[in-house]
Amino acid sequence: MSDTTPTPNAAPTPAKPGDKQLYAKNVQHDFIWKLRLTHPDRAEVRLEWKGRPIVIDPVEVLPGDLVLLTSASPDRIRGTAAAVVKGDRPDVVADPAVLEWLKRQGPLGAESASEGVVAGVRFRSMPYTPVPEARPASYFLKASIGALRPRATLGGIRERASLPEAQPRAWELTLPEVGRLLHLDLALHRQTPAAWVDAMQDFYGADWVIVGCAWGENDGVYQHVAAFKPKQLLVTELVNGERRARGLPCEGVTLLRDRLHEAGESAHVFATQASYRFE
Repeated sequence: MSDTTPTPNAAPTPAKPGDKQLYAKNVQHDFIWKLRLTHPDRAEVRLEWKGRPIVIDPVEVLPGDLVLLTSASPDRIRGTAAAVVKGDRPDVVADPAVLEWLKRQGPLGAESASEGVVAGVRFRSMPYTPVPEARPASYFLKASIGALRPRATLGGIRERASLPEAQPRAWELTLPEVGRLLHLDLALHRQTPAAWVDAMQDFYGADWVIVGCAWGENDGVYQHVAAFKPKQLLVTELVNGERRARGLPCEGVTLLRDRLHEAGESAHVFATQASYRFE
């Protein structure tokens, strides 16, 4: 079986509420699979392999985690900031502006900005322009939610205003003896420039590609993702948890996965509280 093929029992396995085994605090080095990807909550994705566990946009940072942050949005940075304030000194890979902001909250351990090698893992990134948050079709909806939940809306505005200004980034991780993983985050949408996709050619052909979908942007993901030539494509719920908390509508990724599968892509739904193991 190839390194990038899910094991026969690799269908998403739901976690029980509060089941910390999902987080695998102590990674053993004698497991038979090369990589396990877990999506516990919100935008968090955990990588377990023979090296240190890597957690992307964590809700909670556990001892020994190597943290990777894709952006400075409140939902992505909040868990790491809490660990820094507690004095846990997490090791963090992030945009330079995000690292500088975190260091004002407290000391970090090891750090790397944009590109570098940490704990034997090579990180590379490319900034991208996200889909505009306020689109004409959603003006009325957001205004209505703001009127119904003024305190929560005001709190969200204040939180965002206190965070650093940094473009979100797509990240590539090269794991020794495992392969390459490309986390595209929400980079693909209808307004993604073709020039940006072309500029990413050196990132094409990753063993695993994680891609999220901003609300209403299924067509944009479908249009662009095939260019990345993924060996395994994980269509991942990255925004629904945050949108539910803000009272915004959500949509699943199953229909998008089905469209991609019909187009010949090896695509899988990577839902919240699911995990995949790869041999």
